[in-house]
Amino acid sequence: MALEPQILTAASEAEERLIEAEHKAAIARANFHRAVRKLHLSGGSLREIASEFGLSHQRVHQIVEDAGGGRHWRKRKDRGEPRACSFCGRPKRKSRQLVAGPGVFICESCVTLANGVVSTGRDTETPLGPVVALAEENGRERCSFCGKRRHQVAGLASIGDAEICNECLTLCEEILVERLA
Repeated sequence: MALEPQILTAASEAEERLIEAEHKAAIARANFHRAVRKLHLSGGSLREIASEFGLSHQRVHQIVEDAGGGRHWRKRKDRGEPRACSFCGRPKRKSRQLVAGPGVFICESCVTLANGVVSTGRDTETPLGPVVALAEENGRERCSFCGKRRHQVAGLASIGDAEICNECLTLCEEILVERLA
């Protein structure tokens, strides 16, 4: 039995709307988490912030830690997560900053490198392999950070195991500017 073309088209469109909504929700969540962290860094206690937003102070603590941490009175424990750039393999300890996606990371150097690949279309090389600009014919390939497909974005850089779109590169640049300022 063949799939009904009209229903398949409707399902594909619904999937694209879902991906876009999830992307917007992820950006809004990240903005909220950064704002909560700024409140804490500017002197607000976890309990005060929790009370203001109707959250538990444990949840606020988790939000602050996930957004980059609070006041560093003691060394934070490594949670055993693999933290290395998915594009060049540089470990977190040798990078100024890593931006995390769902199971992927990108360092500040590879953000610049991937931006160059997307904007010029010229491939380049990292220790993990070639970084290539995916053509529009690769419409089913997805950004590892936001999940958008190639045909939904202006450009997509790929190293094979990880891809990043031009929109996520812009967001990564904004995050790095804020963190490194």
